[in-house]
Amino acid sequence: MKSYLSGMLFSLLSLLSFLFIRIVDSLWGSFAWSLLLTIVVFLFYKRKKNWDRKDIIVISFSTGLFYLLFASFGISLYPPEPIRDLGDIIMPYLYAGMFAVYTMIVLFLSGIVFNKQRS
Repeated sequence: MKSYLSGMLFSLLSLLSFLFIRIVDSLWGSFAWSLLLTIVVFLFYKRKKNWDRKDIIVISFSTGLFYLLFASFGISLYPPEPIRDLGDIIMPYLYAGMFAVYTMIVLFLSGIVFNKQRS
């Protein structure tokens, strides 16, 4: 249960940093900076905790899942732009899904690589 809570906190960190950086940077640039910030916090937090492979999998999966959930909720409440056509409806959800999958994969790989280096 603590792993899911940690994943939720990492997804909130990633989403909030994405929103703040998005004010001054492009879409992909702000995602890259928010992902970098999340990885740094993830690795510092992992250094203090003793996680095994199962915990890393659960945390990375729950981070991506909660990221998608929170982003979809935010997109439905506050659309990023006025809706003109079907692309304005679909693309924010598609980007949120892609960012969730990328976050999940990158956190998993960085956690596994860092775990092997510590062993």
